[in-house]
Amino acid sequence: MRFISRARRLTSRTALLIVIGLVLGTGGGVAIAAYTATTSSSSNSVQAAASFSTLRVASGTYAGNGVDDRAFTGLGFQPDLVIVKGDTNQVTMARTSTMTGDAAKPLSGGTALSNDSIQSLDADGFTTGKNNAVNANGINYAWTAFKTSTGVLKVGTYTGNGTSQSITGAGFSPEYVATMSAGSDRAIQRFTGMTSTFQFDADTGNANRITSLNADGFSVGSDNTANRNGTVFHYVAFNDVTGIVDANSYAGNGTDDRSVTGIGFQPDYVIIRANDTATARQAQHRPASLTGTNSLFFSASANSTNAIQALQSDGFQVGTDTSVNASSPTYHYIAFKNTP
Repeated sequence: MRFISRARRLTSRTALLIVIGLVLGTGGGVAIAAYTATTSSSSNSVQAAASFSTLRVASGTYAGNGVDDRAFTGLGFQPDLVIVKGDTNQVTMARTSTMTGDAAKPLSGGTALSNDSIQSLDADGFTTGKNNAVNANGINYAWTAFKTSTGVLKVGTYTGNGTSQSITGAGFSPEYVATMSAGSDRAIQRFTGMTSTFQFDADTGNANRITSLNADGFSVGSDNTANRNGTVFHYVAFNDVTGIVDANSYAGNGTDDRSVTGIGFQPDYVIIRANDTATARQAQHRPASLTGTNSLFFSASANSTNAIQALQSDGFQVGTDTSVNASSPTYHYIAFKNTP
């Protein structure tokens, strides 16, 4: 009888834990997919394993109309990073939640934060002005939006000191960092495993920009693009998280319709950059909202149809454009999946 009574008590406790888990998963604001339960120890205890890494990514397209204060809604979250690119000779624009006013940063060329572009990041989307880079009449635009997530994406700022410094507080060791000067210095990016830091447009790199990716952030050298004295820099840092973000590399082979696989998911956004210090090459990016074989330069160029040709179930397909698949360089990529 004692054994039966004890078994009933254990069964009641287990049922109670299941009910609590169901309540949290459906009505308490905790995503069911982010909750994992494991049994541990010989005393029949139940332990909840903290596994809440997520990343919100959304993308879309719109036709420019030249109207100021144009709001785009329906994202389902307030973004911390928005990237917009027109399909002709518009430069790619980026705005983080650390930027103020109605300005955003051109990711190509030596231009300071540009007004009347991505004006604000809103509760359910973002607002653009009538700057041609984001809203020229008759031009089609593609956009991608991200929401920060602990352990996955960090946005922040630092002030340059002209010599060198380490930027900490990311909360993880990033596999990708981009910095955007509030001044006229060019935006730059560095992937894990790269030997140098590169611009988003054509460039052969510079090792004295972002000098390393560290345990809790990154370090910058004395180059003005990363550390001009007295200039405010906005940065984004991404962590490689299984099933959410994948940062890796492949050797170019010049073969058309080449599938790069092993990512582990179908990406919603991909960036590719050659680690080439001999030949100036551009970076490419593609959101899931693009159709056909189109992908985007960051510079003021029309879409490429022979670069990132498709986003596939376990990776992406590249063509023979030398920005993504020349026969000699190593190419680094970072791929993102929306995990609501």
